[in-house]
Amino acid sequence: MSRFAASIFLFLFFGIVCLPALVIMIDDIDLNLGADPSPSQAVEKEEKIEKSPEDIYINVLHHSQGELKEMHLEKYVAGVVSAEMPASFDKEALKAQAVIARTYALAQIREEGGRGCDKHPSADICTQAEHCQAWESQEEARDKWASRQQESNWNKITAAVKDTKDMVVATQEKPIDAVFHSTCGGHTDNSEEVWSTTSTYLKGVECGYCSHSPWSTHKVTYTLEEFSRLVSRFPKAQPASSYLQPSFTVLDSSSGDRLRNVRLNNLSLTGHELRDLLDLPSTRVNWSVEGNSIVFKTRGYGHGVGLCQYGADGMSQEGYSYKEILQYYYQGVEVVPIQRP
Repeated sequence: MSRFAASIFLFLFFGIVCLPALVIMIDDIDLNLGADPSPSQAVEKEEKIEKSPEDIYINVLHHSQGELKEMHLEKYVAGVVSAEMPASFDKEALKAQAVIARTYALAQIREEGGRGCDKHPSADICTQAEHCQAWESQEEARDKWASRQQESNWNKITAAVKDTKDMVVATQEKPIDAVFHSTCGGHTDNSEEVWSTTSTYLKGVECGYCSHSPWSTHKVTYTLEEFSRLVSRFPKAQPASSYLQPSFTVLDSSSGDRLRNVRLNNLSLTGHELRDLLDLPSTRVNWSVEGNSIVFKTRGYGHGVGLCQYGADGMSQEGYSYKEILQYYYQGVEVVPIQRP
């Protein structure tokens, strides 16, 4: 065969046989790459996914940053449990806190018929503990723990949320007003003894489970000069020198032995006013003058209504389930899955 003829043969062989095969191989490669999109393609696809009707979202205002975020309810609940309860607590106590956090949040979500955050009209809830519930991100939570505990603590919290998914505390098919506090000091209070509203499920109960709390008993000491200066700041108070010889008269106490109203010399105060004025952990308090000092001995920490967190931990350590814990501190309630229209 001549060189010219051989060249023609090779050209035709490549054009008719090899080139189509190469095109097919390239097409196959493109198809395989298409099954594993680039990161940017994956983001676009993720953004197009619509929310499931079964999922519940909450608008959360991060009060210290002034930032409003829409958040999946279960993710929000994990942040509340982390911020409101020590990760060292027993697992059933963490589950109880998760259910309470979810119950409180559900009653706030406007799209679910909730009341919303009255301090921030654009939000369902804020992260200010004094107004709504404390909340922290996973990063904030990890930063407060020792490095060796970060993974295990977060896993423990998310497990408590997952194990109680969609569970809330309800009465008459509505979420309760899920109030809680750190330590009751031996007895919780009726809601009407602390606030103006009466509730069938917020009734005081004896609690012998929170004695391991650092706030079970506490002592605050002021010199008489320090005490008199603090009292003189209260509206209608007399000059500081008037309180260098304090005289207390208890006017009213709650069933849980919390101070409701007291007279200090000629000044009338509620228990909460005295607590705020002197930075006391609780209104379960008594006092004594010792030399040039006045000593306040308190039991518990917080308002004393609803769930006692350290009590929940104590009950969990004794083998009670999270449902039993919740039904102990909230009277006549049900622990049920979220009911939606």
